[in-house]
Amino acid sequence: MYDENNNNNYTYEANYTPTEPEKPKNSGGKKAGKIFALILAVTLIGGASGFGGALLADSMNSDKVSVSDDADEDNEKKETISTVTAAPQNSTNDDATLGNLLNVAPANGDALTTEQIIHNATPSVALITSEFKDAQGSGTGTGIVLSADGYIITNCHVIETSYQTYQSTGDMNPFENPFSFFGGGYEAVTQTAQADKVTVTMSDGSEHEAEIIGSDESTDLALLKIDVDGLIPAVLGNSDDLNLGETAVTLGYPLGLGLSASEGIVSGLEKELTTELSSGGTATMTLIQTDASINPGNSGGPLLNKRGEVIGITSSKLVDSTVEGIGFAIPITDAMPILEDLMNKGYVSTPKIGITGSDITPAVKRYYNLPVDAGVLVVSVEAGSCADVAGIAEGDVIVAADGKEISDMNGLVAAKNKHKPGETMTVTLARSDGNIDVEIVLDETPNEAADE
Repeated sequence: MYDENNNNNYTYEANYTPTEPEKPKNSGGKKAGKIFALILAVTLIGGASGFGGALLADSMNSDKVSVSDDADEDNEKKETISTVTAAPQNSTNDDATLGNLLNVAPANGDALTTEQIIHNATPSVALITSEFKDAQGSGTGTGIVLSADGYIITNCHVIETSYQTYQSTGDMNPFENPFSFFGGGYEAVTQTAQADKVTVTMSDGSEHEAEIIGSDESTDLALLKIDVDGLIPAVLGNSDDLNLGETAVTLGYPLGLGLSASEGIVSGLEKELTTELSSGGTATMTLIQTDASINPGNSGGPLLNKRGEVIGITSSKLVDSTVEGIGFAIPITDAMPILEDLMNKGYVSTPKIGITGSDITPAVKRYYNLPVDAGVLVVSVEAGSCADVAGIAEGDVIVAADGKEISDMNGLVAAKNKHKPGETMTVTLARSDGNIDVEIVLDETPNEAADE
């Protein structure tokens, strides 16, 4: 059962048995969560699993990387970048908005050669090195320069890691259990830690210690800030305008090999993947698929189109020895509202409906004598919530959201997460006297960061 008030996002009814999550290994980064079957019953009372999330988190097992670019080429690179006009070097204040950064390049700009794409983007791509004291390790990833005054985009899993500790179960008593010395008295506990130190290394070799402005595991995005001016921001494109077969170029720092590039195509659009979160629950992410190589260390770097515009933020490819040529990136237009929240609040605002719901199965349909075969049965409504105000009641069946049919809670959550708190969402209820549309002004899920 999905529980919006639960920090771990999901609770389960006794009749449902969730897939056991794979335990992460003790390393400087996260392994990808297994994609698993849909959960039968989910609670929507306090925040969504969102787009989520930490996705396909890549292993940050690679050693600390040294930038391999020649330092004496730095000034020349900055002076000769002329093929694509870089984004305006806007200083960002406390009330910053990122909307003006989305269309900084002409939509119909000329196509560039691969060499030009790489040359122009290189000053806007950085190596991210994270050090973890509690996890006793370090890891690397890639970052994208968002603004001239030092805001850097990367993946959440680049600056966060999970590790295992052991705690007593209270069962260690050699007088009652002589085998307790062989591990019976302890259990492994998985914990998540944010990096104690993050270093951003630019393509010119300059190193800057970064402040973590905010991160969001469910969308696998993080925003850093370094104290420097005069950076060259990346040129951002519009991922909503992508077509299959378009050129796709990646740039980043994979596998400790220094700055590396690869080329491929956009091989899939709106690919939905559901992954487990280290904090519990799941996140369903809508991603760009590409056959350009994406490896551990690439995460947080740009996926570029033929005009050299950033169309996605890459994550390490699905770890499976039977899979070749499948990599994923977070669409940049989906990422920008998340980054704006991180910049202005330090956390991501998530919408809330305020119901507890259950998927409609044949057994549920028969028991409640429901008029439909699929949808979400409203089990309870939180008093005072937007659902309550809109007139949604226990026993209602939600069969569509924003005009599109939904078959289960995953579909309802995905539709909800396309909105921000305060926006209006329309749900269709199947009642005995016919279907009705109800408009809901979405609430905001409380976030601990808001109280800090």
